[in-house]
Amino acid sequence: MSDLYPENGGPLPGGADYGYGTNRPVQADIPAQAPPQNTGRGGLATGALAVLGVVLKFKGLTLTVVSTGVTALLYAQLFGWAFGVGIVLLILVHESGHLVVARMMGMPVTLPVLIPFLGAFVSMKQAPKTVAQESLMAVGGPVLGSLAAGLCYAGALLMPNTSTGHLLRALAYFGFLINLFNLVPVTPLDGGRVLSLLSKWFNVAGLVVAAGLLLFGNFQSPILFLVLIFGAFSTFQRFRSTTLNPAYYAVDARTKVIVGAIYLGLLLGLGLGLIDTSSILKTTG
Repeated sequence: MSDLYPENGGPLPGGADYGYGTNRPVQADIPAQAPPQNTGRGGLATGALAVLGVVLKFKGLTLTVVSTGVTALLYAQLFGWAFGVGIVLLILVHESGHLVVARMMGMPVTLPVLIPFLGAFVSMKQAPKTVAQESLMAVGGPVLGSLAAGLCYAGALLMPNTSTGHLLRALAYFGFLINLFNLVPVTPLDGGRVLSLLSKWFNVAGLVVAAGLLLFGNFQSPILFLVLIFGAFSTFQRFRSTTLNPAYYAVDARTKVIVGAIYLGLLLGLGLGLIDTSSILKTTG
């Protein structure tokens, strides 16, 4: 092909001077003008892509933050901001107990995810190798959750006859209640996973307790109905797995004594705390 511009010559009429074969500076024959000012859409698109990148990179944290925010907003609309946010924090502390124990044992788990009106969960990325691992991870939630409820109770005692004290009493009552409920020994709840270390028959007892609460107690809730449904299935699986994989349930006596003592201690402490805070709420209500 022939060149568009003659060598060492000027540009063709109407052409742009790119300095081909000359000592002139390389520049386009375009008048200088300010950059376009309407960059709003481009900036928004760039920002959206950046946010999307962060979400994809930290999707576990994002899910925790979003679920926590939505749950707190819903609870705040029902119970007020102070109590609603307090409920969410107590739930997060409970779930963090599972997370801390699992990480200490080297088990990969996700960050807590809250489900409004149903509770929260920490998802395991791999199954426990033994029932001891499962039990210890399960008991971590009630232990840390009970400590948080106890701190609320202590704060209420230090600030009697104040609005903050009344709030802390109510949060302590809620904390004692949810952690005690979670100790019902049926596998969807923490108590079932804890006591499966001692005997699979505790899950049968837990089903009876849950059914009694649903039929005759004041704790009639859709959550309890779901516990019964999933509890029946999980109890069947427990009996089946002890036959198929007996090594999973092989636990030394020392571990059984330690876990059993922790469970009984939690039952006693939470029960006394629940009785005391409920009587205080009645007298101040």
